[in-house]
Amino acid sequence: MTMPRRRFLAVTAGAAVSGCASLPGPTGSPKGEAALGIASAANPHVFPLLLAMALDPSLPVRFIPLRESADADPLFRSGDADAMLAMTYVGARKRASGAIPDLRLHSVTTWRGFFEVVGEDVRDFRDLRGKTVIVSGPMGSGRNGGGDIIFQAAARRQGVVPERDLLVEYMPARQGMARVMAGEASGITVPSPGSTGMILRSQMVGGLGSAKADGTSRASSSRLGLIDFQRVFTGFPTFPAGQLPLGGLHASGRVMNSASGRARLERVAQAYLRAADLFMRDPGRHSLAMVADFQKYFAPLGAEAPPPILLARSVAAGDLVYRSDIPLAEIHSDLAAWLGELVGKAPEPAFLRPIN
Repeated sequence: MTMPRRRFLAVTAGAAVSGCASLPGPTGSPKGEAALGIASAANPHVFPLLLAMALDPSLPVRFIPLRESADADPLFRSGDADAMLAMTYVGARKRASGAIPDLRLHSVTTWRGFFEVVGEDVRDFRDLRGKTVIVSGPMGSGRNGGGDIIFQAAARRQGVVPERDLLVEYMPARQGMARVMAGEASGITVPSPGSTGMILRSQMVGGLGSAKADGTSRASSSRLGLIDFQRVFTGFPTFPAGQLPLGGLHASGRVMNSASGRARLERVAQAYLRAADLFMRDPGRHSLAMVADFQKYFAPLGAEAPPPILLARSVAAGDLVYRSDIPLAEIHSDLAAWLGELVGKAPEPAFLRPIN
């Protein structure tokens, strides 16, 4: 699969989605078996679910695309949403805050994908002191979202207090990525494939702009680099090296406490894991279908899908990794400790209780 260079450069800048619109209605309800309303924002952990739905149209999923994860809260209260794909620490915070008080983590999905894109001379957050850094959301500002939570915790891990040591700005990913590419900011928190696209683009165009003292920009031969969030968080021996239990499938208590609900959820979870395995083994083969469905569900929200070649290259580069071979029970203690660090309090035991 190839793409003209000019087109590739244009779409990599928008590889993380942006824009705004009213929420569309749920889509993809299969006939027959009662479907689970599964909500997700436009984050990387949604791709295997979209592939699973494409491979098995009878999968009991009524997919609900979200502009941001906060939009899931009223859907759970009304019963329109039964489950959601979200960062594990986002799910833990929703339960701890009472936003979705009966939310439970069913399974862990994504294991690699979050980065701070910076100048290649930046080694860690300490090198960003006094500089402008951006936290982005897929389509919203990103404030208090999944990227913001892990950014705050990663900076503190390296002795940097964001509100004291950094000039933090919040904005949609596409706008923030353009600011960094123009040299108007020193870093941005963004997941792959957006981070991968930024690195590739900086390599292809020979560098990025750098800011002058008067606020204008000038040409620079510097290329972009990464602060790897997955390597910032050490001390968790059950986590694979360079990976974190980022994405999770969460469900409400009414689903987890129902035999029929658990059976449907388990069917979806197994289909998700099979799709993730297929994608990891042959990303080039499956990227086109995944991106097409991403566009189908998220374009009404103003989302811009990554090009299939970029999604495939993110996997090939090792920037985007899905794991299906590590049971929740095996990482339970380390996961609880990690979530406690990110959320600020240990998760309730019921949030992490494995299904019997």
